[in-house]
Amino acid sequence: MEDRRTFLGLAAAALLPAGLTAQTPGQPAAARGRVELARHALTGPLEGFEAVLLELSPAPRGSRAAGPGHRHPGPVLGYVAEGQLLFGTNHEPDQNVRAGGTFFEPTGALHTTLASASADSQARAIVFMIVPKGAPLTSPA
Repeated sequence: MEDRRTFLGLAAAALLPAGLTAQTPGQPAAARGRVELARHALTGPLEGFEAVLLELSPAPRGSRAAGPGHRHPGPVLGYVAEGQLLFGTNHEPDQNVRAGGTFFEPTGALHTTLASASADSQARAIVFMIVPKGAPLTSPA
């Protein structure tokens, strides 16, 4: 278990501060919602898992859809690259994470909030996940 935590920490330190962006011709980041930037099979003690890197551009809080939430099959580490993000798990009070801040979601936590903290503009976050190979990134609550 300690090997997995060490790997997650090293991977996040190496990837997130790099200012990664994904460019899709003719489509700005703010219009995309969720873009998978990379997916790689892991080896060694993490054989059977994949590292996934996403760019998220959640909608402004006024357009956030209410629902029961969802879960992820592995840990989630996020870095807010632009704007402010409302983030919450397990129906706890939302956190307002500003640009340059991070958020973490343990494996299997109920993800109840993800939206831009602004009522009129999107935020942008880079998210690093470890998931079982071939597993969907989310499952219903």
